[in-house]
Amino acid sequence: MTDDAQIPRLGALAASVLLDAVISQSSGQSMEANISAMSVALEALTAGPDEGSEGREQPEPSDVVGAAVVCISWLAAHLAAANSVDLEDVVADLRGFIEDVSEPR
Repeated sequence: MTDDAQIPRLGALAASVLLDAVISQSSGQSMEANISAMSVALEALTAGPDEGSEGREQPEPSDVVGAAVVCISWLAAHLAAANSVDLEDVVADLRGFIEDVSEPR
């Protein structure tokens, strides 16, 4: 994806909410505090129609997935460029990290 590409408005909203969730996490806080902060950050995606979202459009799951792909792609491309490595190397490192922190099968 190029820097001048555009994503749908609700996809951009979803991306912003996901970034809020990233910022909500702090290594200096307990797991419970981080979970609580993330829940607050994600409310824009999880609030039902009876929870104060009346008249406000909510992103669909496809908006959220698309937003995550856009964010990860942008970050991975910039990380690869900053470290003078191939994008595939960055993705392989990320896959390794995900495997390391995943519960056993």
